Amino acid sequence: MSFALTDEQVELGRTAGQVFADAAQKVPLPPSWDAVPPGLDRELWSALGELGLLGLGVAEELGGSGGGVRELCVLAEQVGAALPAIPFASSAAVVATLAAQPEDSPARNVLDELAEGSRVATAAWETFPVVIDPGRGRGALRQRGPQVDGSLSAVPFGLDADLLVAFGDDRGAMLIDLSAPGARRASTTALDVTEPLASVELTGATAIPLAPCAFESRVRAAFAAELVGTGQRALDGAVEYAGQRRQFGRAIGSFQSIKHMLADRYVQLDAARMLVQLAAAAIDDGLADADSAARTALAAACDAAESATGDALQVHGGIGFTWEHPSHVYLKRARARRSLLGSSARQLDAIADHVLTPN
Repeated sequence: MSFALTDEQVELGRTAGQVFADAAQKVPLPPSWDAVPPGLDRELWSALGELGLLGLGVAEELGGSGGGVRELCVLAEQVGAALPAIPFASSAAVVATLAAQPEDSPARNVLDELAEGSRVATAAWETFPVVIDPGRGRGALRQRGPQVDGSLSAVPFGLDADLLVAFGDDRGAMLIDLSAPGARRASTTALDVTEPLASVELTGATAIPLAPCAFESRVRAAFAAELVGTGQRALDGAVEYAGQRRQFGRAIGSFQSIKHMLADRYVQLDAARMLVQLAAAAIDDGLADADSAARTALAAACDAAESATGDALQVHGGIGFTWEHPSHVYLKRARARRSLLGSSARQLDAIADHVLTPN
C-alpha cells in the first residue's frame, strides 16, 4: 500500500491553498473584534461548490466529485491552515453519510445541492459517536416517527445551516430540516473564533431517519488532517518570526531553547501527517485496520496541533497574545477540537479498547 501523495493530489492542495489565500484577502484572520462570532463565508462556500470541492471523496455517481479520503484529507489540511469561516468538517461528514444511504432514501435528494454549495449542512457533534465521550449528547434528541424533539447546545454554524445530521436517543442518525417550523436557533459563546456555535431547540421538527453507515473513520481522518494543517500554519509563523525577531544582537531562532522546541514540533507534525496519509490510504483501500489507523492519526494530530499552536504563541511572546495576531486563533482551534474529541488519555483508552475488544 502506497500512501505518498501523487502529483495530482499535491496540485489539489496547491489549488485549494490559493483559493483560501484569495479569500483571506477579503476576510482576514483573525476577524475583527466586532465581527465575532463570524457568519458563514458564503462567497467562499459557493466558490468551493463550483470547483467541486464540497463533494470531494464521494463518487460521482453518488452525487459527489470523485476522489477518495486521500483527496479529502489534502483539502482538509488546507482548511486547517487557513481556518476560513466554513463548516468543512461538518459538511464532509454529512455528505459522506447521505452518500451511503439507499437510493430510495429521500435524504439522497439533497446531496447534489450540498455538493454544489447551494444548501449548507452541519453536524451535531455532541451527539455523534465519533466524539470520544459518548455520554455527552446521548438522549438530547427524541425521535417520534418523522418528527424530533430536544435541544442541542453547540451546533457549529447552526445559524447558517439549512440541514442538520444528528443522532437520537436510540443512537440512530437523522437528517433535520432547520429551515422548517419547529426549529429555533440562537447564537452561543464559542472558544474558536472562526467556528460560531448555536443552540438549537427542536419541537416537532421534521426529521428523516438515516440508515446506519460506516463514516467514523472518514470523519476522524478529516479531523486529523485539519488539525495537522492548523499546527503547521502556526509553526510556520513561529519559524518566520524567530528568524526576524532579534534579542541580544541575534535572531531568537538561534537560541538553543527555541530552535530545539521548533524542531521538535516539526518532527511531531510530520509524524502526524504521515499517520493521516496512512489512515486515508487504508480507508480508501478498504483495509481491516483502517479504523484503528484513523483513531491513531487523530490522537497524534490532536497532540501535535496543541503542542505546535501553544509553542508558536510562546515564541511570538507578547504580540502573540494580542487580538490582532493570529496565534491565538490557531491555539483556540486546537483547544476547541481537543474539548470536542477528548483528552489524550481518553483517546488512547478508546484506541486500546478498540484494538483489544474482539469483534
